[in-house]
Amino acid sequence: MKKFFGLFLFSCLLAASAASAVKQEKDFVDAGVLTYLGTTEAEFQAGLDDLRKAVAPLLPTEENKGEWSDYDMMEGFLTSLVKNRRVIHFYDSLLSMQMALRSGQLDEIALPEPVGMYLVQNNPKYDIYFSLNMLPSTISFGFRNGNESLCREFNSAIKAMKNDGTLAKLRKNFVTELGQSQPEEIKFQNFKNAATIRVAVTGDLPPIDFIASDGKPTGYNTAILSEIGKRLKKNIRLISIESGARSSALASERVDVVFWYRNTGGLKTLPKVKDKNLRNVMQDTATGVLLSEPYYDWDTDLVIGVAN
Repeated sequence: MKKFFGLFLFSCLLAASAASAVKQEKDFVDAGVLTYLGTTEAEFQAGLDDLRKAVAPLLPTEENKGEWSDYDMMEGFLTSLVKNRRVIHFYDSLLSMQMALRSGQLDEIALPEPVGMYLVQNNPKYDIYFSLNMLPSTISFGFRNGNESLCREFNSAIKAMKNDGTLAKLRKNFVTELGQSQPEEIKFQNFKNAATIRVAVTGDLPPIDFIASDGKPTGYNTAILSEIGKRLKKNIRLISIESGARSSALASERVDVVFWYRNTGGLKTLPKVKDKNLRNVMQDTATGVLLSEPYYDWDTDLVIGVAN
């Protein structure tokens, strides 16, 4: 029996070692992204594979490097992409995506720069692998088709907040200078006999869309909503949902407003990549949804992983 157990243990160790070697020698990278609402995982994967094929013969040499816009910021990722195919996995929540990264199911995750920076600053186990400055993106409010009046009201409030400096002040307090702090609690004013606007929050883009440890929504988006409620003299009711459920929650009338994150520039810093389909599948399009004017924007995504 002891001999059998010894052989069994030895075979298990060999199998584990072989599995480890396969994982280390794999020529692809398991990458996670939050679910894009305007495309499927398969379509996104096809677009990224097209990008890999398009970039491979175009990687700059010392002679033509100047023809590539902002190539220095992209060099590591583009070179790595050509060498190792990215296998994309969609996640409906940031928490589940982080759990997959920490457990080794994912090698890396891609996030908007303010989100990636916040996670790295607050978690010593994370490290920035690559900076992707080819994905200029924005956040807008999304409304059901037919709710144009509410969209116009939000647009009016956003415009006023831009003009009087409120947006810039909130961005500074809740994002750019937040550092390792947790955003402060946001208070909502209550208006008696006023209409109530139901807004979906996910907590999947801290410190922008943020849910505190006590379960209360806070952060930049919540601060924006508090200010809009005051200006419209309407009550705001926050409803927590997963990021991937935003579209269905809006369509089913469970909520009136969602946060809509979308890539607006495609691959504009890669002028030699002309595939329009490739540009489109990497954008979170808003088919059937009314979008407000953007109230937050960023130019860079970060690819982060577990620090060595």
